[in-house]
Amino acid sequence: MTHTLKFSLIMAAGLLFSCKEIPITISDPIIPESDRVVLIEELTGASCSNCPKGSATIDNILSRHEGKVVAIGVHGKFLSYPTPKSKYDFRNQKAKELEAWFTGWQGKPSASVNRSVDPSSGLIVQDNPDLWLSGVERELQKPHVMNILLDTKYNTDTRQVDLEIAVIPLTDLPGNYNISIYLTESGIVDAQADGTVIIENFTFKHVLMDMMTKHSGDVLATDLEKNKVIKKNYSYTLPSNVPGLWNAQNMEVIVMVSRSSPTDVSVLQAASVHVIK
Repeated sequence: MTHTLKFSLIMAAGLLFSCKEIPITISDPIIPESDRVVLIEELTGASCSNCPKGSATIDNILSRHEGKVVAIGVHGKFLSYPTPKSKYDFRNQKAKELEAWFTGWQGKPSASVNRSVDPSSGLIVQDNPDLWLSGVERELQKPHVMNILLDTKYNTDTRQVDLEIAVIPLTDLPGNYNISIYLTESGIVDAQADGTVIIENFTFKHVLMDMMTKHSGDVLATDLEKNKVIKKNYSYTLPSNVPGLWNAQNMEVIVMVSRSSPTDVSVLQAASVHVIK
């Protein structure tokens, strides 16, 4: 055997035993320390057999980024009708209007993260729950440009909620802006379709009960100036004639400010406060 052949065989053996698959480690994104809060608007429904996965995904995101994300469950029209075992009907006019306002989604569960365009779909709604977390983390990495301060007062006799809002731009923000105000309720136990079965004691969270603004939001201002505070006041009387629902102890007010242009409706900041603090 020639020296050249021996060397070739030794090299081949070395390559054979040294070629190992090296695992690729994907590190978590670096989320900057800021007061930025991201909004998730989930399109869901009691008769949507895939929607428990969406609910679990939302729970995971809220736990993973505690205090940095707020969620709303929109029970509009599609697959939102009660199951045969349901006690409640979560559908309401604002939820139907909001669901119709979101376009391009193909099924439920779907979600919009800060109403920003999802790079994988080119839409502001993503119908794959596995991609919602990455959407949230993209938004959390963006600059924090606005604070929203909230305060509520609740009258137990009249059931009126008085809401005070202070919007504080942290930089000059040209353009038109809307404000949207949602009333949500959690801790509602009722029936939910799950695959081919119905979960009779499913706990619904963040259910959109109504809005204090139009479904698309009310006009806030044009060309926001740095540190120039905008104050708003709203009031709402909680219904008292729906047994089992509209429990003030389990309700939150969620407020968000979004851009308002034909090409950009993204959310700048969100905030939440309990009806009863």
